[in-house]
Amino acid sequence: MANIVIAPLYWQANMNVTFALAKKLQSIGHGILYACIPDTEERIRSQGFDFVPIFSNVFPKGTLATQFTNEAAGKFLGVAGVNARVKGMCELCRDGEVARATANMRPDLFLVSNHVPWVAIDAWKTGTQILMFSSVVVSTRDAFAPPISSDTIPSPGLGSRLKVWWEWQRAILLGRLIYRVSGLDKRSLYIRELALSVGYPLSDIDFDVSPWPRLSFPELVFFPECFQFQRATPVKGALYVEPSVDVERKDKEFCWSKLDGRPLVFCSLGSIVTFKYLALSKRFFRAFLDAMRERPDLQAVVAIGNYLKPEDFQYPENVVLTDDAPQVALLKRAKLMAGHGGGGGIRESLFYGVPMLLVPIGFDAPGNVARAVYHGVAVKADFKTSSAGELKAAIDKLLGDTSYSEAARRMSKQFVELQERMPSVEIIERALAGRLTD
Repeated sequence: MANIVIAPLYWQANMNVTFALAKKLQSIGHGILYACIPDTEERIRSQGFDFVPIFSNVFPKGTLATQFTNEAAGKFLGVAGVNARVKGMCELCRDGEVARATANMRPDLFLVSNHVPWVAIDAWKTGTQILMFSSVVVSTRDAFAPPISSDTIPSPGLGSRLKVWWEWQRAILLGRLIYRVSGLDKRSLYIRELALSVGYPLSDIDFDVSPWPRLSFPELVFFPECFQFQRATPVKGALYVEPSVDVERKDKEFCWSKLDGRPLVFCSLGSIVTFKYLALSKRFFRAFLDAMRERPDLQAVVAIGNYLKPEDFQYPENVVLTDDAPQVALLKRAKLMAGHGGGGGIRESLFYGVPMLLVPIGFDAPGNVARAVYHGVAVKADFKTSSAGELKAAIDKLLGDTSYSEAARRMSKQFVELQERMPSVEIIERALAGRLTD
């Protein structure tokens, strides 16, 4: 059996998407070791995996808690802070940080998040087999499918193709301009310098893609192809696999006795939005709570995060407020999910056939929500402006029109079948045997 190192980004959603696969690989005899920053150790070990810290000099223990608290108070890391972190990690990888930290395991394969390409470049120096993975939709330039940052839903015809072409032009040019003006393009510089220092081909790095940048290694995409828009050309190197939902994931304890049997609505803005957009999150939650007040026939669990408090709200008797919540366990019972359009919430809702009220917030959310609306599994609302009446109307529509739950169940069937088959395991086995290109 083989030894496999999994290197996720520290985002909770990026870690979560690996757990089901890691447990399956572990169950068939492979050794699993996670390599990530120190603040993720407790989360990873709680799922039953070994752990080794990397980048401790850049992310000493407690860094994330301090950052999140600062951002909740409006003190953001800024361009200089982001650049410093990427530079620090790239310099450590140039000196063999990842290879050195995992050497005792003698890894046969690295599975690396596409959010941390410098880790893959460090691992590549060892000559070990490498696969990337993505917890989000991989977005490369295409004639049919718009950028993941776009809320456009493509349609047949020349007009749609022209719009998609323009959106790609705008996204790429705007991205380059922003990076140059803001100084964020230094991140590209640090990655280029790392690649040059170790001999990794610059031609194998794509800087016009999301997530950015993208390396040439084969990539497991934990967002099933049935959810994607039709493309004119396949994403090179992308291997669409199962949604990788760990149905036994260990999350925060919840007082299940608070649920009284009414149809359940689960509302969460994820692990990041509630501190990066604290005031807007508070506004949205207040509108949502007022909408729930008008639907006493329903019960809601609302996860408000760690930087808002129950006393910040006047909430009706049919709402349970909590800082964090066991999302997978609650979605098993839910009739409706309300969220920000992140990949984790959408994947897990569709796995259980739960239709969604989505308020897209930045990064990949506009494109995720466009796909969900296209497939008839979601209604879109505005995070910044939707009133209680508008949110109630969306809830009424989702629960009153059976087409949404039927579409979600159809998508669920495909997700569950993929999860049971777990094509990612076969791909990893082939990679370990040197037969991935067969």
